[in-house]
Amino acid sequence: MIAKKSPLLSNLPYLVLTLFFILAPIGLGSRTWLNSFITIFVSVVGSVSLRTISLSGNMSFAHGAFIGLGAYAAGVLSKTLGLPMYLTIPAGAIAATIIGLITGWPFARLRSIYFCMGSMFMGVAIIQFISSVTLTGGAIGLIGIPSLSRVLSGILNTGFGAFLTRIGIGSSQLSYYFFLLITLISLLCMYRFEHSRIGWTLKALSQSPEVAASTGINERYFRLLSVCVGCFFAGLIGAVYAHYNTTLAPNNYNMGVTLWLIMYMMIGGKNSFLGPIVGAIVLEIIKQVSSLLTAMSGGQNASASFISLSRLIGKYASYVPFFTALVLLIVAYFLPGGLVSIPSVIRKKSARRADGKTSLAGAAKGGGGDAS
Repeated sequence: MIAKKSPLLSNLPYLVLTLFFILAPIGLGSRTWLNSFITIFVSVVGSVSLRTISLSGNMSFAHGAFIGLGAYAAGVLSKTLGLPMYLTIPAGAIAATIIGLITGWPFARLRSIYFCMGSMFMGVAIIQFISSVTLTGGAIGLIGIPSLSRVLSGILNTGFGAFLTRIGIGSSQLSYYFFLLITLISLLCMYRFEHSRIGWTLKALSQSPEVAASTGINERYFRLLSVCVGCFFAGLIGAVYAHYNTTLAPNNYNMGVTLWLIMYMMIGGKNSFLGPIVGAIVLEIIKQVSSLLTAMSGGQNASASFISLSRLIGKYASYVPFFTALVLLIVAYFLPGGLVSIPSVIRKKSARRADGKTSLAGAAKGGGGDAS
């Protein structure tokens, strides 16, 4: 009889990661570290929302464009119409959802490579449209978006703000915790969506669309539903980031962004909800290790050897994509389940080794008995 894992043990990785990111600004409160963590949050939500779409068996190659769509919708509404952030951020998520629904409808019946090609076309079309419209700043980009940090800094002027200032939380830390809150809410919603009856239906579609359709499942409806949910959270995190960064450029949401999101999901483990989270965190740290070491080497306590190391790593920072491709090949060959499968692989090898020792001991004992 197989013993079931306790809920605390199964959710332990999520609790550990949440606790780490809650306490991170205390020990790593510099602006460079906070920017890096916020970039990780964007990548985590982006990769997990992409995995939500892939639950139906299709992979979208336009996901980076939908993050940009949410960002531009929030930025234009805020800058041009002067709408407050509590309206522009949800509006960015809704805009990405609506465009995802409109553009996804013609391709809802496509599968595998054909859906990938269709979504790739739509992603390029969205970025080209953003680059050609004057309202969005065209190819130059959009600047002067109202700042999230400036809005949140108003909290510091209240009575509660005095307490926050006393414990070392400023406007930058408030923006960080706002991102963390949006990330946690997004992950919780997508986790519940995946583990609901709709999520299981999408997985059934992924395994065998013909069998699922024969039971009365509307394939187009559920595929569109997964696209809408994935695009909503992609647009949401994009809209929040637009107000944090205050400037946007179309090239920041091109096909390369989607390829990185796919890489996070594949290296972390596409068959696990935790996989894209781990993949995004690990690869984003690898991508940003050069800038982080450079920032740390500028401190007063940095030794000469540490400064030399940071310069050496910075010299080879442009080779990060090649290193990531190598990691992907290694993971695909030795860890088909991704990085999150490492504990289970270790347990299986340990159990196999223990079984082998038990068999050898039993054989030796049996041989001794025959000799006697």
